[in-house]
Amino acid sequence: MWLYRNKVALVLLGLLMLILIVVIPLIVFLILAEKQEHMPGRLTPTPRVSQTPRGAQSWPVISRSVPVFASSTNYPASHANDGNYNSSWRSKGTPAWLAYDLSGIPVVERSKVLLVWYNETYNYNHTIGGDYAYNLPQDYTIDVHPGAGGGEPPAIGWVTLITVKGNHYHSRQHLIDMTGNDWIRINVTAVDGSPENDDASIKMDIYDANYGTRDNWIFYGDSITAGAMGHLIIGGVKTFAWLIHARDPQNFPIQEAGGIGFLTSADGAKYMSAWLQLFPGKYVGLSYGTNDALGCTKAAHFYANYVTMVRAVLTMGKIPIVPHIPWGRSANIQKCAPALNSKIDDLYRAFRQIMKGPDFWTFFQKHRAFISDDDIHPTQMGLGAYRQQWANVMLAVVYEKKDATR
Repeated sequence: MWLYRNKVALVLLGLLMLILIVVIPLIVFLILAEKQEHMPGRLTPTPRVSQTPRGAQSWPVISRSVPVFASSTNYPASHANDGNYNSSWRSKGTPAWLAYDLSGIPVVERSKVLLVWYNETYNYNHTIGGDYAYNLPQDYTIDVHPGAGGGEPPAIGWVTLITVKGNHYHSRQHLIDMTGNDWIRINVTAVDGSPENDDASIKMDIYDANYGTRDNWIFYGDSITAGAMGHLIIGGVKTFAWLIHARDPQNFPIQEAGGIGFLTSADGAKYMSAWLQLFPGKYVGLSYGTNDALGCTKAAHFYANYVTMVRAVLTMGKIPIVPHIPWGRSANIQKCAPALNSKIDDLYRAFRQIMKGPDFWTFFQKHRAFISDDDIHPTQMGLGAYRQQWANVMLAVVYEKKDATR
């Protein structure tokens, strides 16, 4: 009997120690973890898709085919967000507005957004290139509304978050805090246009910006960039963003075409700092030199202009990408471009932060049929190939798709 009682006491003592050492600490840990999980600011949203190179989380397009409404229906409002960049919504005069109902998008994916609108005018800024304006929003606001979605857009109660006056650019980006709101709209009150082209004509995408502004590109340059890096299908080739997406389905970059006809490296150096103030993204293409070669700009001046541009980009915390000047049959390109391309090589060595863009000299030298009869500009097929080269090189370098150029 004595031995039996001692065995029972030992078992009870063992159970008590187990409770004290293991069970109670585990219960305390779980209680604290539960409290921490519900503390304000602890919730981390889960993105629907990774949209930033190298695995960071950003940039799902959240506006694709959401309910869309417009002030006029002569062009379907759905043309603004249907994913077909060869179509767009066009108003019938001004004032004009385009509104998206984002109530069906999870709240965590639309608390901070990037609104991007595009108008496929040729020049990035027609006032610099000396071109006509076509249906550009000149004066406009970006407004939000907390009203419940699922029906017609609210008639009153919109809150203006951004006001733009005197715009002459063919595309713009706006970072917006939409917390507590279901609706977003662009409201255009004045248009920069020309006869029979004085409406507002735009494509408009909304991106989840909760994870930053990384997978976001702009391509500055001359007429070749203006012709190749827009959003319309050219030479049978879709946009840079679609080319990236086709090879890397987890990414669909934002892109703007910053090309303006006739510009030289001196123009790029002059305007770069101002342009960069409008661009919240990361990757900056700098594609100047064809017009410098045509004018046989001194190599030292060309290099100094590029240094100015590169430093402006680096100062803004962005990544400059510099390609080689394209090959052309023009006598001056043949005579003067090689020395300028040599200065681009010097630039690579001087600024290790520069990302090397496509070698357009070698590419077009090997594919001379892609150069048009003016001996300078690529043909339509050549512009499509130019766009494809940009995508191929960036897929390999940025998105780490090593077989992208095959």
